[in-house]
Amino acid sequence: MNTYAAVVVTFNRLALLKGCIDSLRRQTKPLDAIIIINNSSTDGTQQWLDAQADLIVIHQENGGGAAGFYRGMKEAYVRNYDWIWMMDDDVDPLLNCLEELISSNAHYQNRFDVLQPDRKFFNSESEWRYGSKFNFSNPFMPEATIPVKSSDFLDKEKIKTIVSFPFEGPMFSRKVIEKVGWVDKRYFIFYDDTDYSARVYNAGFKVGFVRDAIMTKMINPPVNGISVDWKLYYRIRNQIIIDRKFGNTYIAISRAAFTNMQRVLAIGKLSLRKKTFSAFPEHVSTVAKAMRDGFKFKLVE
Repeated sequence: MNTYAAVVVTFNRLALLKGCIDSLRRQTKPLDAIIIINNSSTDGTQQWLDAQADLIVIHQENGGGAAGFYRGMKEAYVRNYDWIWMMDDDVDPLLNCLEELISSNAHYQNRFDVLQPDRKFFNSESEWRYGSKFNFSNPFMPEATIPVKSSDFLDKEKIKTIVSFPFEGPMFSRKVIEKVGWVDKRYFIFYDDTDYSARVYNAGFKVGFVRDAIMTKMINPPVNGISVDWKLYYRIRNQIIIDRKFGNTYIAISRAAFTNMQRVLAIGKLSLRKKTFSAFPEHVSTVAKAMRDGFKFKLVE
């Protein structure tokens, strides 16, 4: 009989975390364990978690989402669970989500080694798209292409094969981790899931997008455009590292030049709208530093 552990990574979103845990507790297929990785939350999360007798709780320094997923995957693995179901604190799995993951895979003779639920925004009809082919050759296309969405399924289809998944709901067979290893915590945020997806694909494992296993994304969909905040450094650096690791020099240089030229233009337009260029040099310096560190393959240990 297979055993199932959920891993939730959290940071300063106690209300969302409570909702996620409540849904995990009430799954129609009961979980064998719920493991919470708390990345040094300061909003009362630690105190609340310490009062929950049925949870496995790990408090650690905030190393970003990547360090949280690394620790959670490792904790579940060393406790010998057969399947490890990983997610952020801002998703709310429907009560039959785990059951649908398991039963849909059984319908296909358990041929899939990673199972990805379908995410739905709580206030939007937008469909999530999951890439079915990796692209490390065309700089004008994203890293994962030929997207698959829930409306693409035929009536009797339960699973479609994909290659790329986010760390919002994928469930891993133990044998995947045995061969592929841990999440690379050095990414901090962004592209840690792309890295792991590519490693899973290169190792020959099958990833399935399960239409009827649904989890609700409890925050608003991202706004179109280029955000300029502290996360920008990690977006740029990590994308270059991914292209260097799984592609070649051409794709790394050309995609970095194309995307970051767009970013610098967007930063300039933002400054014009704000009628001040006081932050422009700092933002452009961030872009330059991130590109330099990406080409140096500089990931923080």
